Formats: sequence, structure tokens, C-alpha cells
Amino acid sequence: MRFKAKIVQDKLLAFAGVIGAIEKIGTACVVHLTETRVHLSVQESGSEGVDVYAELIQDMLFHEYRIESRAGNAILFEANASLLLQALNSGKTSPTCQIKLAKRAGQPCLSIETRALEIEVVHDIPVKVMPANEAEYYLPPKVHSPQVQLELPRQRSLRTVVDRMKAIDKFLFVDADMGGQLVFRVEKADATIKTFYSNLTPRFEEMDANTCRKNMSSVKVDVKKLAAVMSMYALRFDTAICCIIGGYSLVLHVILSPINIGNLTYYVPVMDAGDDLAA
Repeated sequence: MRFKAKIVQDKLLAFAGVIGAIEKIGTACVVHLTETRVHLSVQESGSEGVDVYAELIQDMLFHEYRIESRAGNAILFEANASLLLQALNSGKTSPTCQIKLAKRAGQPCLSIETRALEIEVVHDIPVKVMPANEAEYYLPPKVHSPQVQLELPRQRSLRTVVDRMKAIDKFLFVDADMGGQLVFRVEKADATIKTFYSNLTPRFEEMDANTCRKNMSSVKVDVKKLAAVMSMYALRFDTAICCIIGGYSLVLHVILSPINIGNLTYYVPVMDAGDDLAA
């Protein structure tokens, strides 16, 4: 089993950004390498956790890429996202960075080598290698078709709004319709606070454009979990699409920039009406 790749500075910054966004959700990051793709996933334990999945196109990300294994040239392992982010950040000023699987004192590691100003820095991150056929357990979940799909505004003010609402209540309602309106609201016994976004672009993929134009949906989510997801605004992205599946999930699909480098998808569980009573 062998893996070695080289990545240049601008793509390293993009890769570090994706790892940084994933690390906000959890540190146990499962990496699935194939000949054409790099898949990353973090699955929070329990049905109330946020799951995040990234799919990156290897030849758009890496300058050089070599992978060999007996499992059809696929490798699966788990690494600590915080350690990986720290290692990638150390190479931000390096023209190139080499990433490879290695062994150190018998322990499999992901070795990240950078060089800047004639100083070579090596980070060896312990990994847990798993059978490649277990990758099926780390795939995105199959979900129902959303009632509403809207492109989110590109302004980072949306992230600020969620952060401020986090200080008001544990839960946040997300109301949306295919007419292009998105509303964030928190409700207290003595007041309701709402923030409106209008004229957003509806997306009709996997929907019947003739019958869903009047669709509306509303979900209640844990505001701290949504705030962690909003860290994606630190990324360079082309489009972010909010998909609301009433009673099941809020899905946020982020198409990264450059547009052909890959995507990042979050699955945020929604709360039942009585959950705040039990909290």
C-alpha cells in the first residue's frame, strides 16, 4: 500500500480550508483515497450530530499523485483533523508540500513535508488504517427530496446573524420558500426575533419546477450546530445551497472554488417540537 502526493501553495490553502471547516464539526476524520477522488467525512456520534462530507477531485488538487493498494488502488484511514490542519497550516508559505503514507516505529502515519527558507518541516500524523471496503460506512446518507432549495447569500453577514442568535436561544427556526425568501428566527416567551433574506435564487435540481414553485418549509435546529456549519463562509466557494427537508434534515451543499475542485456537504439534524422542553 503506497500513497504519495505533491500539492502547490494555492491548492494547499484550499485543502487546509476544507480541513478547517470539517474540523469545526469533529476531529475524527475518515479519509478515503481513490485514483480520482479524495473523500473526507466526519460523522458526529448519535442521531443528533452534524455529519459533513467532502469530495475533492485529485487531479485538480494535487500536482502529483500516486496511489497503490491491493484494494483496487483505494486506501481508507482515520486521522485527527486538528493535527492535519496544524500540519497543513505550517506549510502555507511553502511553494510545494509533499503528503505521503509512511511508518514511524511501526505506526502508520500521514507524513506532511514542507520546506520554506531552506528549513524542512515534517509532521507525522498517526493514522488508523481500515479495510478499503469499509468506505461504504462513511458515505453521505440517502435523504428525501427537499421541499425548498435556495442559494445562500455570499455575504458573511449570514454567519454573523447565526452567531448573534446563538446568544439568545438554544434553537433557531429556518423558514424558507421557493419564492426566494429565507428567514432565521428565534422565539422567546416575550419576543420573536427574525432576520429576512429575500430574492434568493431557487434551485430546481431533482424537483418538478412546475409544481414546487410555491413550496414552503420550516425546521428547527440547534443554533450552536448551525453556527459551526456556518464556518464554511471562511472558504472560497462558488455556490452554497440550503436544502430543507421538513422533519428530517437541513442540508447545506457547498460548491468549492475553483468550481471543479470539489464540494462539501453538511447534514444538520432538525429538532422535534418538544425537544426544547426536554433540554
